[in-house]
Amino acid sequence: MNKSNNRFRKVERLTSKTVIQNVFEKGRQFYLFPFKAFYIPNNLEHNRILISVPKRLHKKAVTRNLIKRRIREAYRLNPDINSSSSCSDINIVYISNNVSDFAQIQNRLTDVLGKIKKDSNKADLPTTADPD
Repeated sequence: MNKSNNRFRKVERLTSKTVIQNVFEKGRQFYLFPFKAFYIPNNLEHNRILISVPKRLHKKAVTRNLIKRRIREAYRLNPDINSSSSCSDINIVYISNNVSDFAQIQNRLTDVLGKIKKDSNKADLPTTADPD
């Protein structure tokens, strides 16, 4: 397995506050338990992703970090869904009160990314102009 194709690179992380705010305000959203996803197409050659676990649902930082690590790993292991012709800025919010195991997170995240890929191919959403 080629390591370079299976990485979660810095350019794939959504870090700009203005772009994040733009995705929340102007992007589309949907629920697919245990995730709530916001997305908007971008003009880049790759997806950018932000993973959020609310402190209100998971009080301990250890638990929040565990969930975020599992989501990042599930994202990293699905390069076929991550690379598509229409790329997006994606905010994923974990909305479950319980800590899911990795297999369950991976299955649902694959469904979420597949839905975003399918919807962004036919959507006429405004794109984010800020390349970060």
